[in-house]
Amino acid sequence: MKTTKPSSTNSVAELLKELVVGTHQGSVDDILQITKVIRSAKESLSEDEFRDLRDRWIRSQGMEKGGQKVWSKLLQIGLDDRLEGIKENLPSTYTTLHLVHCLSDEELKVGVEEGHVHPKVSQGSLNRWIKYFRFEGRTEQVPEDFSPMVKVLGPASVPEEVLTRFKGDLDKLVSVYGFKTQYEEDQTMVTLRQQRSVDRSQEMESRLTKDLRSTWDRAEESLKTLFSLGSLEDLVLAPMQTFTGFLNKVSKGRDKFWSLHGTDYIHKVALEYLRTNARSQRFNYRRRLKEVATTHPQYASLVTKTLEQWMTY
Repeated sequence: MKTTKPSSTNSVAELLKELVVGTHQGSVDDILQITKVIRSAKESLSEDEFRDLRDRWIRSQGMEKGGQKVWSKLLQIGLDDRLEGIKENLPSTYTTLHLVHCLSDEELKVGVEEGHVHPKVSQGSLNRWIKYFRFEGRTEQVPEDFSPMVKVLGPASVPEEVLTRFKGDLDKLVSVYGFKTQYEEDQTMVTLRQQRSVDRSQEMESRLTKDLRSTWDRAEESLKTLFSLGSLEDLVLAPMQTFTGFLNKVSKGRDKFWSLHGTDYIHKVALEYLRTNARSQRFNYRRRLKEVATTHPQYASLVTKTLEQWMTY
């Protein structure tokens, strides 16, 4: 769709014409354009005229059921001045784009920088990252001299979409005053994540032990002594430098290391990711694997699979 500047007229008919020729189900530019028109209408029309425009557009789209929710999301996207500057990172579905809008400034910055917000991200994937980021961040970042000030009560059943938007808006508000939010489920979710990481790390440790058994058995004793390794378990759990150094020596060269043990290296990175509780370290391990996919494209598919199956929480 050709991008045009939203009309400044107060005419409901003319604004409706701009909306009808646009689409909220096309490219990112298409979605942002139609949301700009809705924002322009919100700012220029009276409340009655704005409701009339909304209802007429909903009818034109055949969305009598659920149309107001769609309109509301598009309006909120249009009111978010942060999105235009990062549109090359944005997904081209309005529902996922609305979820991006619900992110706090910090979350949006980290999401873009770490690659969690990207054109192909799904709503489910983004929601999982948001939960991971919020649950973990709150327990690690709340200063010791902070104490509870207020308890917010809500209905027993709140749609996940509404709760996500509420948390995002609340985080934005409290950050203005230098406060922090901490949700009741935070400690439970972090504990569950840590327990799951332990379980998964043990699974990956077993896989590496099995895959490296023959390499360990063939290795010279002098080489094991050189790296202070008394057992295969010592190798699997060794620091990255020791792990790669030993396998480089066994492989007799860096090129052979990647051809013989590239998979083992990727799995070792995943194991270290699962063993650490430091978010910065987990970020570095994910970045390291993405670099492997770039420098050794033969492993790109395995890297993607490993990131998705082992390094998402």
